[in-house]
Amino acid sequence: MSMSHFASMLVSALLFMFLPLAGSWAQTLQAGAARVKITPDNLPYLAGYGANRRAEEVHDDVYASAVVIQSGDTKLAIVSCDLIGLLYPAVQEIRSKVKSVPAENIIIAATHTHSGPDSIGLWGQPEQGISGVDKEWYAQMKQKVADAIEEAAKGLQPAILRVASAEGVTGVSRNVRVAEILDTSIAVLQLRSASDNKTIATIVNYAVHPELMNIRSLTSDIVHYMRQTIEGAEGGIALFLNAALGGMVTVDSPGNDWGECERVGNALGQAALSALKNATELKEAPLAVQRAEVTIPLENAKFRQAAQAGLFPEPVLQADEVITEVMHVTLGPAEMVTIPGEALPNIGFQIKRHMKGNPKLVIGLANDELGYILTEADYGLKLYEYETSMSVGEKAGRVVADKLIAMAQQSPPQTATSRVAAFFESLPSRFRPERAQGVKVLYRLSISGEGGGVWEIQIDNGKLNIRRGASGAQADLTISTNAQTFLAIVEGRMAPEQAYMSGQLLVDGDLFLAQRIADFFGF
Repeated sequence: MSMSHFASMLVSALLFMFLPLAGSWAQTLQAGAARVKITPDNLPYLAGYGANRRAEEVHDDVYASAVVIQSGDTKLAIVSCDLIGLLYPAVQEIRSKVKSVPAENIIIAATHTHSGPDSIGLWGQPEQGISGVDKEWYAQMKQKVADAIEEAAKGLQPAILRVASAEGVTGVSRNVRVAEILDTSIAVLQLRSASDNKTIATIVNYAVHPELMNIRSLTSDIVHYMRQTIEGAEGGIALFLNAALGGMVTVDSPGNDWGECERVGNALGQAALSALKNATELKEAPLAVQRAEVTIPLENAKFRQAAQAGLFPEPVLQADEVITEVMHVTLGPAEMVTIPGEALPNIGFQIKRHMKGNPKLVIGLANDELGYILTEADYGLKLYEYETSMSVGEKAGRVVADKLIAMAQQSPPQTATSRVAAFFESLPSRFRPERAQGVKVLYRLSISGEGGGVWEIQIDNGKLNIRRGASGAQADLTISTNAQTFLAIVEGRMAPEQAYMSGQLLVDGDLFLAQRIADFFGF
């Protein structure tokens, strides 16, 4: 038998060995994105800062930007709206208008710009009982957000996911309450077309109030310039998702200066682009979505008074409690949670400690806007007097954090480590003991890099033992590769023949035993 013929047989055997995950794990990604303008026809009350602040001009249009991601049979929609927030009933109505994505798999988040149209009702003339919401625009806006999701879903195409993160983003945010309590990390997800590598969408998650421009101009504030920077460099549609921005994480700049607004927005965009230079690229990534409604006791008399005065565009209170929701999403190694308001950094840090993904996205102002969400220790402190006055109640932080932590622990993301381990966990179900009678063999797989390790597969007279770690025994056959190559093979992105012939997969020992792998595991 020639060496080349033997190598072909060997690699064929290895191919069968790698099949357990190739079918069950690999889930081809698809993605589509769309953007619709939601600028009112008439100059609106601007939401943020003081009441009765009507726009005198439109500096830049405000939008709803949507991306739809599909992996296997699961679809997820993420929408970023240039609004101060949307209440839960509005989110539910928008979802009801969407046919292409299950309602429970739709995230509708607000950038929290303080110079967008009032979408909650508190910034009209509340003392006179006049809501700041233009009802005609409000109805149109909700339909347009649903339309953006539908349009994104129509554009679904095979996609590549790039995930990235970075720490210590400076010159963008600062905490005016406690300077040291600040999350300066950035998380970035980018989806590119698998056919031509053009960018479909870039999602940026960072904690900061877009409130630099306290004037009478309608604008998405620093988000406008962030999008320009990213889209100018990468193409596609850029989405900003705020994070744990409460208490008070604001722009690191004096206000009311368009030059500074542009500088900060550009800095945020450049931070995202810089992170993408070290992105991990995935053609397949399983998608899992969890959603849960939670009930929070209402302790804020101002909220009840505003509801009774008819300032909110829709009913939001159930007796003495508020019903809202949280979501937990994993997309390959990435992990996301949604928070229905403005969580203080401590809440964000607490939840992130229990998240296992990389990157971690804490999406604030998602699917609701319940004001500030504080820990019980911070609630009521003189330092957080304003935040307490704009919070549903003392229990909000605990209810939200406890539920999200439980969800994160229940469904951790598929990290490199778990993906490699999953291969070996699948082998016992494939083992055929009747084909291994009288056989004694030890296979050792040495996988280097992140998520790797050493696994031994021992067969002894029809019995199988799989263990992690190298024993002192002499292996009959050793297969060596790195985690990146291993996962590329088991996820169907690289042929074993290619890995073997290029030297990325090495085999040492009794080569004839490699031919029997397929037989032992029933292929």
